[in-house]
Amino acid sequence: EDTVSDDEDEEFQFSNLMDRLGAKKVLDDESDVKQLWLQLRKDEPHLLSNFEEFLVRIFSQLQEADNEKNELECALKKKIAAYDEEIQHLYEEMEQQIKKEKEQFLLKDTERFQSYSQELECKLLSKEQELEQLVQKQKRLEQQCTELLSGKEETKVENTKLKLTNQELLRDLERTSHELSLAQEQLQVLQEEASRLHEEKEM
Repeated sequence: EDTVSDDEDEEFQFSNLMDRLGAKKVLDDESDVKQLWLQLRKDEPHLLSNFEEFLVRIFSQLQEADNEKNELECALKKKIAAYDEEIQHLYEEMEQQIKKEKEQFLLKDTERFQSYSQELECKLLSKEQELEQLVQKQKRLEQQCTELLSGKEETKVENTKLKLTNQELLRDLERTSHELSLAQEQLQVLQEEASRLHEEKEM
């Protein structure tokens, strides 16, 4: 019974010592320390107090080192979080800048094409009016020829003059018709390009 009581007392004292030292925070296994403490308690009891003081210093240093490690880990995590946040912020800024520049580019292109399109439309209208005038002029000339012939007032000089005028008019008509067709093609290509740019802008 005395042996059991002594064992319980030793266990109690060692447990209290470990609690005071905060050993559980820095040690996973106390068995080696316990074995040495029990051996000194049994064989060299006069050295036990020195050993316990030594343990106090060691565990204090270990606790400080552990606290410092935790502080460093915490500071490092904060730095990493701040760095990640900064990177994310920069990434979002870059995305916004790229989007803004793309929109500005598309807007400028669209405005340029619209301006060019309006210019071509004006040119097209002018060509159509010119063509209409030439057609009307040719009709008047044909009417004049018909009237001269029907009135038997034709002369060789008048006939030659009318033929030359008519040929010149036909050349003008052909040239204007070609320019009109070309302007219509350019306008169609431009309108298709402007439509494509508008669709890209909407994406």
